[in-house]
Amino acid sequence: NEGGAAGPGVGAPPAGRPARTPLPRPAGPPRVLRLELGLVLLLAFAPGILGLLVLALGAGGGNEVQTSLVPAIVAAVFQLFLSWSPVLVIAYLLVRSGEGWSGIGLTRFRAVDVWQGVALWVASFVLVLLLAQLFSSLGQREVDFLPDALPLWFRAVQAVLLATTAGATEEIVVRGYAQTRLEQLRVPTAVVVVLPTLLWSALHIYQGLGAAPTIFCLGLMYAVFFHRTRRLWPLILAHALFDMTQLVIILAGA
Repeated sequence: NEGGAAGPGVGAPPAGRPARTPLPRPAGPPRVLRLELGLVLLLAFAPGILGLLVLALGAGGGNEVQTSLVPAIVAAVFQLFLSWSPVLVIAYLLVRSGEGWSGIGLTRFRAVDVWQGVALWVASFVLVLLLAQLFSSLGQREVDFLPDALPLWFRAVQAVLLATTAGATEEIVVRGYAQTRLEQLRVPTAVVVVLPTLLWSALHIYQGLGAAPTIFCLGLMYAVFFHRTRRLWPLILAHALFDMTQLVIILAGA
């Protein structure tokens, strides 16, 4: 059972396979872990859920992007604050418990993290291209992340911020923290892998019904990788590169 604390010789990998980063001991009783996990997920997903409700109610397009520079800057700063807030809470919880960032898979960055991240990035594009065609009949919704009315320099900066923020915050919350806590709570492996991914993909319904299953499958690939390796750096790199490439394509086509 991988849900408990790792002990010497427990779950040792076969010869030649890199060792899985050990799962840290639970930082508190199950009730506390559940409360902390619920708080983090609420902070991470509540803004997206509210946005989906606004969109469903047809209240003026909940995903409209500001096309004037000053309001766009204010909106970007506010979005950064919302995105990083759950990560700041996670940082506090990890420091308080003594786990540190290594407790959720952010151990020392290694060269292998680079090539694994690049490999995951390429695999992400192949997977999404195939699944986008498969689920195209469900419908896609164009979202104007980088509107032409804004200056090119601002759109370029925003593209970098969007990609790096999504890559870091979403992987820290969904894969690193949520999956680690669920493992520590000894829930079945299928739940560890599927539940956070399902929540994450559901928030992408604003891109159309066809986007959600595509992103769910992409998230499953990331979730399985983290479950097998407990290494978060390759996922952060792959996610950021994937988003950055999409945004560069948008900028190039503007």
